[in-house]
Parts: sequence; structure tokens; C-alpha cells
Amino acid sequence: MAVIPPDPKYLLRSDMGCIHSLLFWINSDVEHLYAGCALGKVYIWDLKRNRILTKFDAGIDPCLTMHNINNNNLLVQQKCGSIKIYNMSNSHWSINKIIDHDYHSFCRCQVLSEDIVITALKDSNIGLYSVKSSNMELTLYSSEVLYSKKLGEVMAIKPLPSTDQKILVAYEIGLLVLWDITAKKVLHCMDIESCPMALDFETSYMQGIIGSPSEKLEIFNLSSDTLTTKCTLTLKNPGTSVISVRPDKKLFTVGNWDGRLRIFSQKTLKQLAVLDQHKNTVHDVIYSPHYVEAYNCKYLMAAAGKDSYISLWDIYN
Repeated sequence: MAVIPPDPKYLLRSDMGCIHSLLFWINSDVEHLYAGCALGKVYIWDLKRNRILTKFDAGIDPCLTMHNINNNNLLVQQKCGSIKIYNMSNSHWSINKIIDHDYHSFCRCQVLSEDIVITALKDSNIGLYSVKSSNMELTLYSSEVLYSKKLGEVMAIKPLPSTDQKILVAYEIGLLVLWDITAKKVLHCMDIESCPMALDFETSYMQGIIGSPSEKLEIFNLSSDTLTTKCTLTLKNPGTSVISVRPDKKLFTVGNWDGRLRIFSQKTLKQLAVLDQHKNTVHDVIYSPHYVEAYNCKYLMAAAGKDSYISLWDIYN
């Protein structure tokens, strides 16, 4: 008998508009959820009260992604090309540094370490910046990728867990590249669907997932620095915006253009549930990195997108 999909634990509603990014901020003192929106505002929700604690303007451009850096700094990336680093001062976030590489992109930057941020640059290049100094530390040049066609935009970046030396990069033309950062060289390449929109990877099965505007999910493996295609999963409707592997690596969630949240087993790749709470494109799906006391949930899932609210889920915990 099929398992009945759960209802959301709660819906956080306000006048946030289109939501592009989410971030859990969980520690012994607070249980907060940050929402980065299309008009540049960041809303901070108190999960203990399910109310907006505060909000601030990060700019006028969409907040593509946010990161917690060492529980001290908040990183906010905007579509205009700026990456802003905030410090907490008198219970408010204030800008400490701005990394501005003058390149407009929808590719979400990634945090490699407490001091290094990876972001897309023009001409299909990739830049590694220091959070402390705001300086460019290293550039991975697209000329190192031997391919017969232009790579196009850098679409997605994924640092490999448990290593600070290798990253996966998906290019617009339909190419997945494994980079060695230290050596600044390409280790392996694999053809994929063009215009990859989402990428995630986990180390238990050394398995990754790629989503695109098509109805396909591409599953691949990594072994001995070699990328290989494992299989393709077919979705009911085309268009994937985001893929998120749960911290325990048992599940992954796919956020789609049709508003659905599709839950898959990481081991069997079987679709476990389709959540239809959202009625428009889902832009972000995240799991809490720690237990959330307010919801008595080890891995609380949050999802949001064009329909202006956040859904919270306890998925098969």
C-alpha cells in the first residue's frame, strides 16, 4: 500500500512576494528561517512563534542564495553580481564586506570553507573569493575544458563534501565537469542535458542528481575521479528548479516548475511522495542542518517559490 503523503507542518505567509532562497539559522539560542526575496528583502522568521522577527533590505535585486558562515556571518548573493557579507551588530545584520565581480548570473554561489566562496564569472570562468579580504584567490579558466563547443553560462556549482579540493560544475551547453581546485585542472567531463538548472551530490553512494528544463532527472556516479551516467528518471511534467539531498542522505527532494515537491529515496531512486501544496514554481528547498525543537523534527524541510509563502514539512523522519 502506498504511503500517504504528509500534510505540511505549517505555512508561513506574509507579503514577501516571490521567494528565491531559504536558509535555516539554528543554534542553542535561536531557531530562525531566512527568506530571500525577488525585490531584495530578507525576511527572518522565528520558528518558535511562526512570526516574522524582522526584515532588512539587501538591495533591489533578487536574493539568489544565502549562507551561514561559521555562525558569525550571513552571506547574501544577489542577481546583480554582488555578494554581501553581514555581521551581527546590536541584534541587527550590518554589511561588513561586499564582493562585487560585476557579473549578472542565476548561478548560486557556494561556500567551500569558512573563508572561501565559489561563484560564476563571465566567459564560463569560476572565481574563488576570500570572505575575509574580499579578494579573488583563484580562477578556474574555461580554457582548461577541452570541448568542441562554447560552454555557455556556468549554471550550477557543487563542492564535493569532505574535501576542499574538488568541485562539480554544470555548464549551459550540457557538460558536467569535475575540477581539481588546487591543481586548477579538469579531472573529468560528462555530457548531460543542456541548460542544467539544479545539481546536488552526496558521498554515501557517491551519487549526484541533475535537473534541467526537460522532464528528466539525470543520476550519475563518481568513482576514482571519473563521472559515469547511472540512469535517468522521468518526471510527469518538465522543469526542475532545485534539488536538495537530506543531511542523512536517505532522501532527496526535487522542486519543480509545476509547483510539486517530489521526494525520492537516495538508495532505490524510487519516488516516495509528491507534495502538491505549492501551485507555482518552487525556487528553493532546504533541510535544517540540526534538530528543530519548535517542530520536534530532526530534519525539517522548507520550500518556497513564486507563490509567496513557505511550507514546512516533517518528511519521513
